[in-house]
Amino acid sequence: MEPLTGPIRWGIAGTGNIAAGFADDFGALGEGPIVAVGSRSAATADAFAAAHGIGRAHGSYADLAADPEIDVVHIAGLHIVHADQAVQFMEAGKHVLVEKPLALDVGEVDRMIAAARANDRFMMEAMWMRFNPAHVEAMTRIGQGAIGEVRRVIADFSFPLPFDPGHRLLDRAKGGGALLDLGVYPFNLAWWALGPPDEVHHVGHLATTGVDDEISLLCGWASGASALLTCGLRLDGPMTARIEGTEGVAEFPFPAHACASVILRRGDQVEEIVGDAPGLRHQVVEVNRCLRAGEIESPRMPWATSRAVLEHFDAIRAELGVRYGADG
Repeated sequence: MEPLTGPIRWGIAGTGNIAAGFADDFGALGEGPIVAVGSRSAATADAFAAAHGIGRAHGSYADLAADPEIDVVHIAGLHIVHADQAVQFMEAGKHVLVEKPLALDVGEVDRMIAAARANDRFMMEAMWMRFNPAHVEAMTRIGQGAIGEVRRVIADFSFPLPFDPGHRLLDRAKGGGALLDLGVYPFNLAWWALGPPDEVHHVGHLATTGVDDEISLLCGWASGASALLTCGLRLDGPMTARIEGTEGVAEFPFPAHACASVILRRGDQVEEIVGDAPGLRHQVVEVNRCLRAGEIESPRMPWATSRAVLEHFDAIRAELGVRYGADG
């Protein structure tokens, strides 16, 4: 892939809460502009552009894809649009940062990877936890043996959501469900600490809308290490995480996927790792670095990991009976 030089020009596909948070946090970088925003509606795009100081608004994603002043697009819409939009933008010559989960299933991921390769375009899943400074420093230290050998991960992402069948998290037509939206964080943390699990067991509950609203995962590794991971939309969970080693523990306080600090405990020694404030801008830094280096994927969030996570989730959903349109 040809390295980019000069300012990297961004576009945003979508005008929801994630897009708004991305636009707001982007300003803290002080490099490269957000050139344009695209939406299904010209009025919505115009309003978003005015609210966030973006120069151009497109009333269709096709127009955004055709904008010659954009290098990379942040795909911020619902899970159900990720694959189609990513392929559309890459075929139009744009690089893409795709909100998590990268897609609904492995079949969609394979189509996206094929498009990235065919068009020589960069693509990365926007798993922003993996780029937050406190997480990165803590995981680096853990990898260096700060808490000894990692033996167990305990992590939760659960909160009580008032039942509304039209809410995106509960609507099957919108790719709803706790596993894809929430469980992806604890699962990624365990994967980060221990590598790909050798076995994954699950217990789950389905809402009347047909999506999973409560899931517990027990993951195992050949070494005997384990992870207990929970997510849900019905329970008031702690939303914290612990990585336990033979000589200490790392504690990720609420909210574990976006905490500003991590506590390392080793015997009587207690250390607080404090990083720059968490936010979506940290993944932009990585995307820009990769584009300037001519890298088609990020070594910190490679395609193979995004694909393998969804492969496990596909199997879990199949056994639970959660099916999306993409499943046929």
